[in-house]
Amino acid sequence: MSETAKTDKSSPKNIYGDPPKINFNLPEISELTQNFKSWKDVQLPIDILLLTGKDCEFLSCYHYIVDPFRSYFKGLGSVYFGSFCEDQDDKLKVALMKCSEGSKVPVDGLTVVKNAVTQLKPKAVFSVGHFSGINQESTKLGDVVLSKKLTTYSYQKVTKDGKKFCGFTTPVSREIAELINCAGHGWNPPLENPKERKVEVLCGEVLSGTEVMHAEWRQEELMKSFPEAIAIETEEEGVFSAVHELKIEWVIVKGISRYADGTEERENWQTFASVTAASLVANILNQCSIFEDWPHYKG
Repeated sequence: MSETAKTDKSSPKNIYGDPPKINFNLPEISELTQNFKSWKDVQLPIDILLLTGKDCEFLSCYHYIVDPFRSYFKGLGSVYFGSFCEDQDDKLKVALMKCSEGSKVPVDGLTVVKNAVTQLKPKAVFSVGHFSGINQESTKLGDVVLSKKLTTYSYQKVTKDGKKFCGFTTPVSREIAELINCAGHGWNPPLENPKERKVEVLCGEVLSGTEVMHAEWRQEELMKSFPEAIAIETEEEGVFSAVHELKIEWVIVKGISRYADGTEERENWQTFASVTAASLVANILNQCSIFEDWPHYKG
């Protein structure tokens, strides 16, 4: 384990401290492009759909998009378009969306994502942002997690030993698995002082459910039931249902901004975790040739 991952009694996992400074200024909502195009003028299909839920997640992704512009489609709302691979002839076309923040109704996310995929016809969907870590011994704040498999944890069965979680697990495809295994190759987190913190890239099981975790005992229950799980999120159930039903490539890429033990989450860690995740996604997508032979969604 790296030195930065060790627990310090005065500041465990730097939960009570500030995150390292990033080496750029995140744009404000007021600074988003005013370049607007009618939907009929948008060149479809796109290659990659980036989904976010909170402002800091959206702005972190927006920072890395080249030549962004906005359009609007009924049923989707505002969609930002742009590209990656600025120095190459064949650019990767991306769309960036901000879904409803904090929606507790999975069908909302299901409807929006299904509409987005059927209209934009991407090759893959990346869900980008921040979420909660589970095991503080193997992760630290700011680390970026890529989902190797997604497991729902809301279902329980009662045994003689008590309640037991019964998750439904879906692994990512072989193509996505190969992609994320080398996602951190050549990646340098956008830190003002690179030596201040070692940001790790982790691939593994992510838990998904609608229950917001704010209790250490609950976290320990999940760790016991799902010992391989790295992180937990509460906003992907609708997204997962949509991409699973549509049979499209998908992956979650999110930074750890808190732990599911009831420790208060700080906004600056949310931003830092979102930036590191978006930076890693940019590192992946700037290798455009990888996606050249991936098929677009056909419906």
